[in-house]
Amino acid sequence: MATRTETRQIRLAQWRKIFQQKAESDLTAKEFCAIHNISKDAYYYWQNLVRQEALATVKQQPALVELKPPMLRNAPIQATDRKQEAISPNLSITVNGATINVNSDTPKELLSMVLEVVVNA
Repeated sequence: MATRTETRQIRLAQWRKIFQQKAESDLTAKEFCAIHNISKDAYYYWQNLVRQEALATVKQQPALVELKPPMLRNAPIQATDRKQEAISPNLSITVNGATINVNSDTPKELLSMVLEVVVNA
């Protein structure tokens, strides 16, 4: 039984290479099969098996990963409410529609992390 599984894995690897070659060419599947003397039926059969294998691999991986907020000086980063604390900004930065007011008390680490999040949003 192990020999069958090993043989199947070898064939899947060979067909993955063939599909990679086809993807790198500008040929249609029909043209590629004709040039490389591959039966269209075999091509689509193995394409289906390779796709099923890839899908099974993806399903085994977790879809979501929990991300914990970064810590700054051993305390979680918290946004302040403008109504509670008025900021007299020395600098206002607008990135992707978000305005960030910065004064001399703003820690560089916090500003760096906030800008990275806003730019990549």
